[in-house]
Amino acid sequence: MTPPQRIQHVSSGGLSVLVHGILMLGLMVGISWKNPPQLPIEADLWSDLPSYPAAAAPPPIIAQPVQPAPPPEPLRKVEAAPTVPDQAEIALKKAEKKRAEAQHREEEQQQAELLRLKEKQQAEKALADKVLAENKLAEEKRAEEILRVEQVAKNQRLENERIEKEKREQSRRQVDQELARQMREELESENAQLRNLQNAARANRQARVVKDFQVRIRDKIKDALILPRNLKGDAEVVFQVSLLPNGEVIRVTLLRTSGQPLYDTAVERAIFKSSPLPLPAERDVAAKFRDGLTLKFRPSEDAFQLQ
Repeated sequence: MTPPQRIQHVSSGGLSVLVHGILMLGLMVGISWKNPPQLPIEADLWSDLPSYPAAAAPPPIIAQPVQPAPPPEPLRKVEAAPTVPDQAEIALKKAEKKRAEAQHREEEQQQAELLRLKEKQQAEKALADKVLAENKLAEEKRAEEILRVEQVAKNQRLENERIEKEKREQSRRQVDQELARQMREELESENAQLRNLQNAARANRQARVVKDFQVRIRDKIKDALILPRNLKGDAEVVFQVSLLPNGEVIRVTLLRTSGQPLYDTAVERAIFKSSPLPLPAERDVAAKFRDGLTLKFRPSEDAFQLQ
């Protein structure tokens, strides 16, 4: 596109110069045709100024009445004579008009070309920006997809690790639970054996204590018992004795008579007379004497049994 523009510029410039030359030539011809021919000019030279007679005195001025000035006549409108347009001036105006129109068209073409180039550049820039934006968006989507895939893989790996850890923890817990169960069973077995041994030892000790206090109670009641005379038979009498924690006898109940009232009364009297009865210091052993202490007496043995 550049060479046609240069040719167009050269032709327009040449045409403009040619038209200006024709106009200048016409102006020069018209000016020289209208100017009149120049005639020779004569002049007198004086060395001294001429002498003039003395001026006479002016006559006296006689005042005359002032007459009013006549009103001025209205101005007539002088119509200018129609001028005949000069052919050279007309040609110059036409040439100037053509040149201006040509220059205007050239400027419009240049502006249109510049506008077209600007629109093309803007379109190309918009297209390039659009391509860049699409490429950037695609790149961002690819990056997001890569991050998503990596995140999914990471989550899956973490989930697998969590499952494996839970399996290991569960297995370890099962082992620990099994060991704890075995240890608990062994401990319970040992505790049971220990309790059995302790219970046996306590039972033996309590049996010895009970037997010892039975002897004490028997001896104390026996010392207080006064047997009646003329006892007949060997019938057994049974009493139930209620005691306080300190061994005081609060109640004696006849459970089974011996058939001999005197003997029954003598035994009951000996029980009350022996209060308080000796009891062990341990509560659980003493409770065996306080809770339903049963006393059995037989005249032939001159003794009694405890239950």
